[in-house]
Amino acid sequence: MKKTVYLDNAATTMPDPRVVEAMLPYMYDAYGNASGKYSLGFKARKAIEDAREKVARLIGAEPDEIFFTSGATEGNNTVLGKNIWKTLITSDTEHKSVLKATDVYKRNSRCFYAKTDGKCCIDIDSLKDRIEYFIKNQDVKDLSEDCYNGLVSIIRVNNETGTEQNIKALSDTAHEKGFLFHTDAVQAVGHIKIDVKKDGLDFLTASGHKFYGPKGIGFLYIRRGIKPYPLMYGGEQERGIRPGTENVPGIVGLGEACRIALAEMEEDALRVCSMSRLLKERLLKIPGSKQNGLGDRIFNVSFEGINGQSLAIRLDMEGICVSTGAACSSGLDERSHVLTAMGLGAYEIDSSIRISIGKYNTEEEIEFAAKKTESIVSELRELNGGYTVKD
Repeated sequence: MKKTVYLDNAATTMPDPRVVEAMLPYMYDAYGNASGKYSLGFKARKAIEDAREKVARLIGAEPDEIFFTSGATEGNNTVLGKNIWKTLITSDTEHKSVLKATDVYKRNSRCFYAKTDGKCCIDIDSLKDRIEYFIKNQDVKDLSEDCYNGLVSIIRVNNETGTEQNIKALSDTAHEKGFLFHTDAVQAVGHIKIDVKKDGLDFLTASGHKFYGPKGIGFLYIRRGIKPYPLMYGGEQERGIRPGTENVPGIVGLGEACRIALAEMEEDALRVCSMSRLLKERLLKIPGSKQNGLGDRIFNVSFEGINGQSLAIRLDMEGICVSTGAACSSGLDERSHVLTAMGLGAYEIDSSIRISIGKYNTEEEIEFAAKKTESIVSELRELNGGYTVKD
């Protein structure tokens, strides 16, 4: 049986064994409802609050600024709301959970998109122009007085290209014009240092399974002093922002993932980035290859003369897991909206794959993946009529 070489860590990560170990007691012995007024309930409540402190420490927040969710998709939808902003400014390279949540704003002509360059970086001048256009031209007198003025929402690390944004410059630009700032930090939390105060963040969303925690749990950071609006209604769990019986094992696992990340992030990042650069260098030596974006741990590469889906399938037959885009869109018959926004043509998009390295990968796996990719690209070009790379 072939060993699996997993190179799709941007889609999900294998839970750290210490995370699983921390969760187990709360599935069996300490299974109480955290709202219960008895010892089992008190134990569950304490575990939740301990985890909240661990999450807060990881991103430089206060515990009362952390709200547990099912993941970043829920968090993004909560922040963007159904009609709580006078205007919303984002980019067309965001995750689908942000882009689809903008529909109500688009219908009312209150959603604007900052430009993205060919490296997947947000154009700050374009962001300023969008904000100033709204301030000068939009009439929103019909909206409730409870509506916030405006929100800028920009992803921290792009999930398809790995490009990291200058988030401090973007948040400063938003705040200068009286807008609040949100970042989808799914591909950043647990991998790079984040300080919500220094970065000037008002909202941040994350998912546990992207940094070796469990699936189905995430968190939403809301800066103290901002009145949040719930996406759902029910009980008073998470101070009414996220009602419903708490997922105690998941919350505990998320807290443990945050504790591990805080202690080991720097060491892991050095090793992961070293392996990622090694693989990227090997792949970019293949004639007709090109990196799309500026990613390191996550990177996207196109290969002339082949189909990216065919390459991914052939690699899978060798036990190597890569993707051809975001996992949430992989079942859709459409080209990557991220690469399209960057100005890539259909040919380049169709010939691309995404690779993302994790802390459990080894140098031996990287070498194996490099050799197999080189070989399969050559074979696919031969099947494509002996395709010759253009000079």
